[in-house]
Amino acid sequence: MPSKSWGSVRVFSPRHSRAEAIALLRERLPHLHARLPLRRVVLFGSYARGDHTAFSDLDVLVVHADPPRTDAFALVKRTLRLRGVEPHVLSESEYAGVRAVWDRMARGGVELWDGQAEGGSGE
Repeated sequence: MPSKSWGSVRVFSPRHSRAEAIALLRERLPHLHARLPLRRVVLFGSYARGDHTAFSDLDVLVVHADPPRTDAFALVKRTLRLRGVEPHVLSESEYAGVRAVWDRMARGGVELWDGQAEGGSGE
């Protein structure tokens, strides 16, 4: 994370702006989709709202086609390759059981992939 020092005060800046984080995620999602059939991907939390700090993580909900896969989390983390990314990875059947909770958490988020087309949807 970039930092500057003024005397004894150190100021940290976020590694990526909101727009940069969204662009990087969107750029990498087709590569992830080739390995894990995506149904929905949403950036939520402070990056989605635009009030992130240098210490914020990138909260990303990733819903993939069934069946559940034990390697899904590692695959998402490895493919997205962004420092601070915090993927929340669920298969469609897992998501169906807790959808109301995740929909509330993702409300106001940035829909990065909607399962309708390669590259997902707009903001």
